[in-house]
Amino acid sequence: QEMDARAYRFSTAWPRIQPLGSGRFNAEGLQFFGRVNASISHELKNILAIISETSGFLNDLTDLARQGEPLNLSLLGNCNQSIAEEIQRGFTTIKKMNRFAHSVDVPVTEIDLMDTLSLTAQLAGFLSTTSTVRINADRKGVGRILTSPFLLQNLIYRILCLASETAGPDGEISILVSSDTDSGDLMRIHSPVPGTWNAFPTPKIEEAARILGIEMSLTDDPEQLQLKIPYVSNQIVALAKVLQL
Repeated sequence: QEMDARAYRFSTAWPRIQPLGSGRFNAEGLQFFGRVNASISHELKNILAIISETSGFLNDLTDLARQGEPLNLSLLGNCNQSIAEEIQRGFTTIKKMNRFAHSVDVPVTEIDLMDTLSLTAQLAGFLSTTSTVRINADRKGVGRILTSPFLLQNLIYRILCLASETAGPDGEISILVSSDTDSGDLMRIHSPVPGTWNAFPTPKIEEAARILGIEMSLTDDPEQLQLKIPYVSNQIVALAKVLQL
């Protein structure tokens, strides 16, 4: 009403509610979607706050010029550059949000693992509590996988948030992805902070990994989490059949 809009449409994809096509209401999926969107909204709010503050400074420069003060071209240029950078940052954030929102358009599909991992790490990075995430991979060895994009994002997001609870916002989490065998890829997630994986695994992480057919294990030296991600799993094939894809 404040925007003089006659209507407002809100919609959510059905796989967020029932990723398996039937069964119980998927409250966790909606909560995950809500958390990600809340973090993106916070990021956009920060961008607008910087633009607003810079705009106010431009108004001050304009008022001084009207009073006969010489216009500081250097400050003016810095303000323009700051606004342009924040606008670009906003466009990039919205692009990521759109990619995430469309991750459930097809419940099961072939994806590029590195693209999905990079996007999920960036989405988790919008949270103020998330550690810095470094990703390295052997691009030649990492293949495309048949999976549920939304559930895989959910799994990786939860793992990064869990690791960040111990590592903290000033910590660093490194991820190395390589080809495991002809049947899949291996993702190694490491944090230098002792005890990072003490609370691992949570029931929701276990459930997501089970549905995706991903094997998880912990190693002691170095202390890291390993995910064996199959190019195609029996669980995903069964899920695709249930959804008649």
